[in-house]
Amino acid sequence: MVTLTFSKELLENLYCCVLRAQQLKNIYAYKLSIALLWYGEGREIAEIAKLLKVDFKTVANWIKKFMSGGIQWVTSHHFKGRGRKEKLTKAQQKQLHDMIAEGPEKNGFSCGIWNSAMIGELILLKFGVFYNLNYLPTMLKKLGLSYQKARFISDRQGEEKYEEARKVWLEKTLPAIIKKAKEENAVVLFGDEVSFAMWGSLARTWAPIGHQPVVKTRGIRKGLKMFGTIELIGGSFQYRQLLSYSLQPKSLKLLQEEGLPKELLDILKTLNGEKFETETAFLNALKNLASDELITKYQSVILKNTEASGRFNGKSYIEFLQQLLNNYDGKIFLIEDGASYHHSKIVTEFKKKNSNRLSVTALPAYSPDYNPIEKLWKNTKRDATHLKYFKTFADLYDSVVKTFKSYMQDASKIICVMKQLRKDFANI
Repeated sequence: MVTLTFSKELLENLYCCVLRAQQLKNIYAYKLSIALLWYGEGREIAEIAKLLKVDFKTVANWIKKFMSGGIQWVTSHHFKGRGRKEKLTKAQQKQLHDMIAEGPEKNGFSCGIWNSAMIGELILLKFGVFYNLNYLPTMLKKLGLSYQKARFISDRQGEEKYEEARKVWLEKTLPAIIKKAKEENAVVLFGDEVSFAMWGSLARTWAPIGHQPVVKTRGIRKGLKMFGTIELIGGSFQYRQLLSYSLQPKSLKLLQEEGLPKELLDILKTLNGEKFETETAFLNALKNLASDELITKYQSVILKNTEASGRFNGKSYIEFLQQLLNNYDGKIFLIEDGASYHHSKIVTEFKKKNSNRLSVTALPAYSPDYNPIEKLWKNTKRDATHLKYFKTFADLYDSVVKTFKSYMQDASKIICVMKQLRKDFANI
């Protein structure tokens, strides 16, 4: 390395570069400038590298480039890589943030959803500044904004009251339920209902540019309806399909092909056209017309050929609650949403009758984000219905139930949707 002698003027210029780098908070330019200043003052390269916590080779390269580029090469690093100058001042950025938080309608738009074009128009009208629409999302993220889904709150209560109810749930109600369940060696279940559409569901996926993915659909407006619960500690999963039962000419023909005796077919024909909301109601009607032995022998065949999609109501919900009581030993602490049929007369009576084993608590109004099973439904649709074609209702059922069975075989798939919840309340 050639020994260099720096003039007094050059050392002063380097000192100015150090001060400038400090003002700009440019760490790289600061280290570069002070390394050259120290070298000009007589310090060894090894000492400089140690003080700045950089390699010996890095300092040596700086000196070589300084020999060819001079002080102009040093000053060129003050703004290098610092990005474009913002078009909006800090005050204007804060004002824009607040306007977007207020929503489009408060700012003269009729739409309730912000998009990049609308925000670009807002900036142009308010501040006289034009932004490229492709850059806007990047700028908005820097302002602490994100593109996210809204949630409902009840118009029957103010925002403050709504948030207070949610706070009470997290800080008092839910911890008390978990604590009591642990004391009584009970299970805590989060319950909900879900529908899966036979026409499938769309989602984003990778595909060649210019070739939008297409998914065939039967276009049949039929859905697979399910009740479900997940258990907080062990991660167990229970589900029940909503089915109704009806004897139609087609179902009677199928039963005849299945080899049902004429005696039983004649009895079933007396129920032609009738619809039963639950399996229990249907079987009771059959047992009033034929012997228990005959019905029991052909029960599975009859149910398979007469089932149809059911409805979310008090009767079907009671059947699911009974399934939970049959499946779990001891007491159950069930957390449910505020669906109207959860509070119907027959459901209320069932809960009261089984209060020694079943304790039910409702979530705060409009708080699906506090129910972890919602995440499980999202995962199920991702794996079972997104971008899939279902030729028959049975195909849809098979796809969903296959995913459900994977939850029952691997509890980690359930536990993962409650990861934060379990962590928050682990020490109760």
